[in-house]
Amino acid sequence: MDNLLLINTQLSHAESQAHLPKAFRPRSVRPGRQTLILLAVCMALQMTSFVLIQPLFARRFTQLGAGVQSLGESAMAYALAATLAAPFLGALADRIGRRWVVLASLGVYILTFTGYLLAASAGWFILLRGLAGAFTAGLVPAITGIVAEIAPLDRRAQWIGIVNGGASIGWIAGPILGGALYDRWGYALAVGVSIGLAALTFIVACLILPETHTLSSQPMDKARSKGFLRGFRGSLPASLPAFSLLLWIYFAVMFAYAFIDPRLQFYAYNDLGWTSSKLGLAMSFYGLSLALGEFGLSRLSDRLGRKPIILLGLVLFSAQFLGLALFRDYLWIAAAFLVAGLGNALYDPAISASILDLAPAGHQARLLGLKSTAGSLGNILGPGLLVLFTSRVSARGIFLFSAGVSLLTACLLLAGKWPLQSNKETLKQVDQAKAFSLKKGEIEP
Repeated sequence: MDNLLLINTQLSHAESQAHLPKAFRPRSVRPGRQTLILLAVCMALQMTSFVLIQPLFARRFTQLGAGVQSLGESAMAYALAATLAAPFLGALADRIGRRWVVLASLGVYILTFTGYLLAASAGWFILLRGLAGAFTAGLVPAITGIVAEIAPLDRRAQWIGIVNGGASIGWIAGPILGGALYDRWGYALAVGVSIGLAALTFIVACLILPETHTLSSQPMDKARSKGFLRGFRGSLPASLPAFSLLLWIYFAVMFAYAFIDPRLQFYAYNDLGWTSSKLGLAMSFYGLSLALGEFGLSRLSDRLGRKPIILLGLVLFSAQFLGLALFRDYLWIAAAFLVAGLGNALYDPAISASILDLAPAGHQARLLGLKSTAGSLGNILGPGLLVLFTSRVSARGIFLFSAGVSLLTACLLLAGKWPLQSNKETLKQVDQAKAFSLKKGEIEP
């Protein structure tokens, strides 16, 4: 029954576009493939700006007379605000369009990065991170919504991976650049460069970002007209067990990383004796593997099915935690980060594509916003527990705990029944929907 609902959802969305008045049809600014590539470039610029200053937060809190607890509280503030805001911003992207949500989020990044430069106390820094989380939580759901509406259905995970791969390039360039700028010229110049890149990202997005919003995404459907709660229920997939499992997996991986993140920075500086440049380089190893995996392997779940790829990704993702717990040599830890980045490249596009497979037409960004909320909850609980236990548990114990969370999630996925349709069935349905969309000129071959 769920499979039939999925077929009807995909085809009815395509059919609905054929009957829309021209004024309400999607504006085709560029061919789909070109737009998706430009989106990947935009994501590369934005993530470079964002990650450039991430390794410097511990340094800045030290300058302000604070430590691990304050850094953890700032991460919690960001995640809590994003948790509350993501579903609403995702629904807003479905209601008014993707472009405006993306541009507003990028503009907020410029303002908050400027605040990071001017903040004179840990309290102001924490407040700014909370505001950033609240007003930028719709960025990824809106961009992924654009991808879902442009990409061919049988290459959905592949194009999500390619656009995410642009962001992963930022994970390569950002930490190296940030660490080198800080070690040579200090905090102010590093943040200034981050602000400049954020402004460049905003300008590029203004020039290249299309509006894929259509009439079917506007608040005219029957579910929304019956009130918020009934409209929310109507936006959920028919297969709730599948959707809940996907949200749990994303929560778990984000929790596992957030639990170690504040401790990792101080562990690297104080216990391992790394410089900011060495920490940035280690993070870039992760980003390099993530980018290569997303560009080269993200279509595996389109071909082989979502479950085995998510399972393999979870196992590989745990390598970073095990590497930090078991090794002190820099090269071994860097190798563990490489393996973990590959795992991330496998599971993340497969989870997003699975959610889009289940999403009713016109509610893609809302469900992706719920995915972001699940991840943000993990980002809240991770630093929250770390604040409680950081003085009682060794760094090695913290790293092993996160490895256990990741591997336990893999075991739950392996043992549980996967309620989504098989990949073979999916591709048969996709061929039908793609043929119809190509006939109407909605997607590029």
